[in-house]
Amino acid sequence: MCMLCVVPPNVIPSKDKLMASALNNPHGFGFAIVVAKEQRIIVEKTMNPDTAVNRFLELRAQYPEDYALWHARLATHGSMTLDNCHPFQVENEMTYLGHNGIISVLEDKTDRSDTRIFAEDVLTKMGGVTALDNAQLYNMIEEFTSGSKLCVLTVDPRAQYQCYLVHQDKGKYDESGVWWSNDS
Repeated sequence: MCMLCVVPPNVIPSKDKLMASALNNPHGFGFAIVVAKEQRIIVEKTMNPDTAVNRFLELRAQYPEDYALWHARLATHGSMTLDNCHPFQVENEMTYLGHNGIISVLEDKTDRSDTRIFAEDVLTKMGGVTALDNAQLYNMIEEFTSGSKLCVLTVDPRAQYQCYLVHQDKGKYDESGVWWSNDS
């Protein structure tokens, strides 16, 4: 079961914990770092754990002011390719989603992962990040993803928040304030 890590502003996560998550979830890696002052999100993906961890920590040190997410994948749906590595764009390049768990979506013939289908098709059609600010839609998303954890990062000016963490109570915070989806 993948590892999703949410890093609050002005915190740099433990290299050892990131590497352990990569070794335990070896099917691809990705991260997103919000740079609010430039109205952008840096997103990178790779199949190499060393590259992923080192690059994430390098960029996080350069841009520590806002939220970031880290993802190490353990493939359950979709092929083990860069295209199925998290985070996934939602609606446009202003919003990205990372996920831990399994989402019950209809698989398609393109070999996309369940999370990729959810981000590109389901959440986008619900209104993208603005769906998370609507109490009824948020509750639907929460119910639909009840066995999962989701993080959405955005610089979309329509959003109320920069970071949305769905099912936050199912993860754990470490001593530095970093949220981890599980112990893997």
